[in-house]
Amino acid sequence: MKIKYLVICGICLLTGCQATAPLMKNSITFVVGPSDFEHNFVFKNNWPLCRNFYDSDGNMPVKRKTKYLTTDNTCKVSPEGYVPEQIIIKYAPWLTYEEQIKKGYGVPEELRYAQGEEAAKKRLAIMAAKQEGVAKIPATEWKRIILTPPQEVEKYKYQVPEDKGNRSRGKDIHYLISLNPDGSYDIKTKLYWVSKYQEFWN
Repeated sequence: MKIKYLVICGICLLTGCQATAPLMKNSITFVVGPSDFEHNFVFKNNWPLCRNFYDSDGNMPVKRKTKYLTTDNTCKVSPEGYVPEQIIIKYAPWLTYEEQIKKGYGVPEELRYAQGEEAAKKRLAIMAAKQEGVAKIPATEWKRIILTPPQEVEKYKYQVPEDKGNRSRGKDIHYLISLNPDGSYDIKTKLYWVSKYQEFWN
């Protein structure tokens, strides 16, 4: 037995054995948006179920009912610990806030927090008009990004985030997707602990 142990130690010294901690659960999150403050984008609502999406009663998670996402740009993939094979993000350039106001697609500042049934009806009408406006974007304007989370899981397999974290909840692989004015994009990934502070992250 002693000889066997010495042989194993010798092999490790020659080949470089690594002691690895038990593999942890992985969660996937992403944020996607313009690379500057002068441009805007919209997204087709083919995103996975997101834990940071709420319904009108505050229940979560829910799938957005609109065909296009015009204000959402973040997603915590639900359920926590689920790693989809692919995430496809379809996006197109959109109007600035000022341009939306001129076309009747944006909620004016004075109406945004106005109370009453009439104000609520006006906001709903504007939101419906915005959806119709997005639907008129030519098919050639839409581009797509394909994320492959299993590849990132493999990349970070033996890495742990900085600082202390709750190992029972595992790691959060977070995509940062920056959309450029010419339609191209840049993607970075970061590794975080899944923490209670991220539970309602949006």
